[in-house]
Amino acid sequence: MRKETIFVIAFVLFTSVSALAIWSFAIPNFRPVTFPEITAGYIETGPMRHKRDLSAQEISIVNDWISQHKESWGPLTHTPPSSGDARLYLHGKLDGKDDDIVLTLWTGISAADWNNTIFVENPDGTHVHVRSVKDKEFTPLRRLADDGHYQRSAFP
Repeated sequence: MRKETIFVIAFVLFTSVSALAIWSFAIPNFRPVTFPEITAGYIETGPMRHKRDLSAQEISIVNDWISQHKESWGPLTHTPPSSGDARLYLHGKLDGKDDDIVLTLWTGISAADWNNTIFVENPDGTHVHVRSVKDKEFTPLRRLADDGHYQRSAFP
């Protein structure tokens, strides 16, 4: 075999193996997000994380919002500036099994450039997915967070 042929074969093998290695790490992050049917939960709001249980009506609002926003969740690509303005700890059922999720909301109180951003994650912090939505889509979740009684700071 000629040197050029060996070089081309080596180059093709190197690029193929490199691409395969990269995709083997990337593919798990692109798996679809599955949401349980929420049956109970509570919300923590503000910097002091005031906690309150969600009412049946609020659970219904969360279920409706989730049913309309099951797609377009992407993997977390960079670290957020804070732990969010509100966290919804939700308990539900998925395929007959208990399933818990956490929704972290950025309402613009702690980091204005993260306005209307939602994280969905497992309670242990694995499999974090993120989505930013428009004001109109975020309104039902914002109302849940705004019901918290805590001191809001003014914009700088």
